[in-house]
Amino acid sequence: MSYAEVVAKGGPQDPEERHFLVHRYGHVILTFDVYSTAPPVDQVIPTDSSVASLVDVDSGVSVVSSDFPNQPVKTYTQAQRLELEAAVEAEENAAREAAARKRKGAKGDSDIVAWLKDPVHSGGAVVSTVLVLGLGVVGWRKYQVGQFSWKTAGIGAGILAGVSLVEYFVGKFAQSYLTKKKQN
Repeated sequence: MSYAEVVAKGGPQDPEERHFLVHRYGHVILTFDVYSTAPPVDQVIPTDSSVASLVDVDSGVSVVSSDFPNQPVKTYTQAQRLELEAAVEAEENAAREAAARKRKGAKGDSDIVAWLKDPVHSGGAVVSTVLVLGLGVVGWRKYQVGQFSWKTAGIGAGILAGVSLVEYFVGKFAQSYLTKKKQN
């Protein structure tokens, strides 16, 4: 028997073949013990009872039909799972409704009302209103007396522009200060 025939035959060797190859080629390597039968593999039998706490775990394998969610509840674990899913869904719905109410409260107001709820903007609006009314009253009185001129109108416009500029920078600083205070 040739080396190729032995390899082609595969499987376990007879003691006669092993003896023949050792004597013919003088190498123990060619005994092909690699092809001998493998020892039996130990089987692991699970004895762990920790799977008893898992939801919907059965010891056997079964085929589940596609209408599984519509079937009646048969086990205690299925009932627990359904209760848990219902509780989670109720919490999610409550969170969605709270977020919707919060968005609606913020968006329900008009832009002017939301703008005036901010203390910086409402303070600026009050200052601007008082300034414009004050300049208007002073200008009207000067007009009634006959002392109103382009010079008086220029001075009033300069005062309005200066106070508006100061109000802008003070409002910007106050807005950034309040934003930082809210974050901390």
